[in-house]
Amino acid sequence: MKVIIVGASGKIGRGVDRAVSANHEVIRVGLADGDVQCDYTDPESVRSMFATVGAYDALVSAVGADSRFLPFEELADDDYRYGFERKFLSQIRLVSMGQSTIQDGGSFTLTSGFLSHYSNQRGIATGPFNATLEAFVEQTARLWPRGIRVNVVSPGPVVPAGKEGWGKVTAAQCGQVYVQAIEGAMSGEVLRVWGGLPVPDSREAAISIRRRSGGFQPPDSGEGRKAGASE
Repeated sequence: MKVIIVGASGKIGRGVDRAVSANHEVIRVGLADGDVQCDYTDPESVRSMFATVGAYDALVSAVGADSRFLPFEELADDDYRYGFERKFLSQIRLVSMGQSTIQDGGSFTLTSGFLSHYSNQRGIATGPFNATLEAFVEQTARLWPRGIRVNVVSPGPVVPAGKEGWGKVTAAQCGQVYVQAIEGAMSGEVLRVWGGLPVPDSREAAISIRRRSGGFQPPDSGEGRKAGASE
């Protein structure tokens, strides 16, 4: 299959690239590197990327690392817009614009993140948009034409190889789940790679689990434009 990876040079993107390229042709897309350059927040740039690539079988969006991780009381309207554009709208744009050139039965695999359920004081401009993206995938899966499938992978905190464990995963572990989404038959699924973390049934449960694990804290700042690792 011909697979586009948007954000291929990022932390998760590199893991996806290694896993997918073992058996498929990969088109690597990045802001300033890769086989094709694309600013995934710019509709014209996205349209140009699809025109350059032509027909393809699957697309992975491994983007969204550049949300603004600020204390809740410091967040302003623009911080929420920034996260909404990168975590939600830009990924939906990839599906909407990409459906015209994807092959029948092709698949889109998007990326959310564990902050959808394990939010914290610095993740409020990110976590809600992860949850919104997951709801979009679940609710639209049956609406896409021509057998097109849409799924979303939700990574937990990504750590270097050898550091993984309960609540911590590697890029390689994430990459294998993206392969399952590409090669499988599922659609409308949220594929969580959380290192054994359960899906909490309440906000209080999430707080309790996070405390027992030592917390799942995002970086102090995520305002750069390098895509690839999600929270």
